[in-house]
Amino acid sequence: MNHRQSRAARAGVGLVSVATAVMVLASSAGAQAIPFAHPAFKRVWDRTDALVASGQVSRTFFWGPEPRAAAQEQYVDSPTGTGTRLVQYFDKSRMEVNNPNGDQNSPFFVTNGLLTIELISGQMQIGNNAFINRFSANIPISGDTDDAQAPTYVSFGSVSNTRLGDHPQPDRSRGTVVQFATATINKAGQVGNDPTKATVAGAKIVYFEPATKHNIPDVFWQFLNATGPISETGQIVNKRLIDPWFYASGFPISDPYWSRVKIKGEMQDVMIQAYERRVLTYVPNNPPGFLVEMGNIGLHYYDWRYKDAGKPTGTPATSTAVGTGVVSTATPTVTGTPPTATPTRTGTPPTATSTVTSTPNVITQGIIAFGSDKAGNRDIWRVNADGTERKNLTLTSPQKDDYPVYSPDRTKIAFASNRDGNFEIYVMNADGSAPLRLTNNVGMDIAPAWSPDGAKIAFVSERNESQADVYVMNANGTGTIRITDSITEDTDPAWGSNGRIVFTSKRSGSRQLYTMNPDGSQVTGPITTGTTGGENFLARWNNVGNRLVFVSIRDGNQEIYISGAGGQEPTRLTNNEFEDWDPTFAPDGSRIAFSSERFPDNLEWDVMNNDGSSQERITLELTDDVHPSWSIRSTP
Repeated sequence: MNHRQSRAARAGVGLVSVATAVMVLASSAGAQAIPFAHPAFKRVWDRTDALVASGQVSRTFFWGPEPRAAAQEQYVDSPTGTGTRLVQYFDKSRMEVNNPNGDQNSPFFVTNGLLTIELISGQMQIGNNAFINRFSANIPISGDTDDAQAPTYVSFGSVSNTRLGDHPQPDRSRGTVVQFATATINKAGQVGNDPTKATVAGAKIVYFEPATKHNIPDVFWQFLNATGPISETGQIVNKRLIDPWFYASGFPISDPYWSRVKIKGEMQDVMIQAYERRVLTYVPNNPPGFLVEMGNIGLHYYDWRYKDAGKPTGTPATSTAVGTGVVSTATPTVTGTPPTATPTRTGTPPTATSTVTSTPNVITQGIIAFGSDKAGNRDIWRVNADGTERKNLTLTSPQKDDYPVYSPDRTKIAFASNRDGNFEIYVMNADGSAPLRLTNNVGMDIAPAWSPDGAKIAFVSERNESQADVYVMNANGTGTIRITDSITEDTDPAWGSNGRIVFTSKRSGSRQLYTMNPDGSQVTGPITTGTTGGENFLARWNNVGNRLVFVSIRDGNQEIYISGAGGQEPTRLTNNEFEDWDPTFAPDGSRIAFSSERFPDNLEWDVMNNDGSSQERITLELTDDVHPSWSIRSTP
């Protein structure tokens, strides 16, 4: 099982690594549909969009044709104390449950986020008054994504209300002179005027929103107040599609602007207006039912948040912000889908644009648990992700403790220990108290990995004739089953938010990465063999289950690589003459921690951005630091 004999001899056990999964569900590359993450999400979608998807009505989607990635994303003001909230993405928005213990009959039980404000301002909201400074999204706000001349979210920064400042307009809905939406905007954010647009149907200004001080044209006002067939408690009835009108969109944060936009390869005139939660577009040439549509802001936001889409060249994945508050990133806490009553509508309460409140860097506020020889014996330590406040959590144990991994709710740490004579799996409180043994057999058990909902733990065991296989048990140690049974070693399990376990196996003749279902079925791989046949091992998932970070020697030296969930597009992140080990993603996926032998004959912690830039050492102890688990810091 040892990856390197000299290192294993020093550690007393092989260098096997695990992952802390930090999302409940995520989009996958396969054809299998993503399920609704909560029954309330499905009922909200059913109300307007099930009839569209089934072809019973001909109109635009309000959410999208199907659910997409779902997650427990960071929300530091969660009333449950978990620091997260359940969200699910759709083409045109993101549904949220901010308080799972709230009144599920309330129309506000399911809400949708201020995605437009975040994309324009570049500030990702992770609490009521907590934000992470990223970058304004240079993504076309409407039309084809390859349109190099279309206005982007950046373009709307100078005309929209965001936390960077308001841009109010005078009330144009009143007075003796009828006014029309004739303003134009280009990619540079330059505003002009096209008087000919006054003749376009629906361009008349009919409403002024006093909370945000922006005007709404007739065509958008009619859309926001439209009635039509909806699905309510299993019956098709005629009602308002959005009730009240600002439920889905929020209030307008800009006036309407015309622009030339490429749609399906053809240039067309499009009226665009930014709202707190959505973007509305009006294409006069579209057929009835599709004249006004909600933009694909859900897709845009997801790609901006998790794939750095729209990122200006040279911009770091996550920049720092100075101030007060607890900042952290997504960690799952859901243990199952709770029962819900049947809401008949959804939406969000009116929200005026708030002012900016800075917060500390998410990396500094993160916390890493790891194994270390600093005290003379292998113990479990924790340290802030900037290298400060290092603390021994298992100092009272005279034996070896290793392979720590935070539970999804951050209250527990699972780990391996030989304190009772043989390496077994234990669990303890996050502060190191109340250790409890979960396994008890003659074979060595190491490398625990929590399931995303915290209900189960995968681990490596040699109980089967000293052959290393992957097992899964309930989080209390019961119900253990073996899920691999090959003639070679299967090690390094990491349980992803996409429902797959990635692991290392020699079944192809050398160490390579494979994925499988949690019951051991549908084994796929090797997924990252490399062009030179080099070995690949020690993989971990990012928080959305669409990226892997792993160790590879495909280029002659042991370095850190990143790839897609299926091993596609592997990219080398480190390049030095020493061996790099044990990579793990930060909870928000923006950075990666790894151990390196760049300090001679010693493993110390380094961190870097997820593109390999800004590599820096955070520990220097002259003793080995291995097997990290990066989590949210529970307290300031």
